[in-house]
Amino acid sequence: MNVTVLSDKRREKQWKFERSVLKNLSLKDLKADVEQHFKPVVPFHFLSHPFLLDPCMDMAIDAFLLGAEYGKFGYLGESEKQVKERCDDDLTEISHCIFNLLQGWLLDSDYLLDSLQIATEAFVEQWWAKGFREGEKRYRLRLH
Repeated sequence: MNVTVLSDKRREKQWKFERSVLKNLSLKDLKADVEQHFKPVVPFHFLSHPFLLDPCMDMAIDAFLLGAEYGKFGYLGESEKQVKERCDDDLTEISHCIFNLLQGWLLDSDYLLDSLQIATEAFVEQWWAKGFREGEKRYRLRLH
């Protein structure tokens, strides 16, 4: 007798969707975007410690995948703003992870910390929006 577990099938379908969405993502563009957002705030540390790039890129990919996952709601007629409110807690968590990572490398200047917070929020929102548009497109083309 063959038993199919629904959670395994659901996870397998999600992995397949994530792999197909990530095929359109360029790591070169992602790295350039990380540097563009954070080099003005943390210039020295990105040059001397490139290991800070990898976690930032990971968080951007997480935001991108989250946006792609929620793209189905955009396809079903909800606005981007409404959909973003659905996953606001997850986006805040991703933003806090990047902020906490980079905060330790800055001086305790309120100006720099405020700049870093704005940069992380803009960075996460930008990658979420890219993922949202990609997911919405894939649902429209029935590639999900």
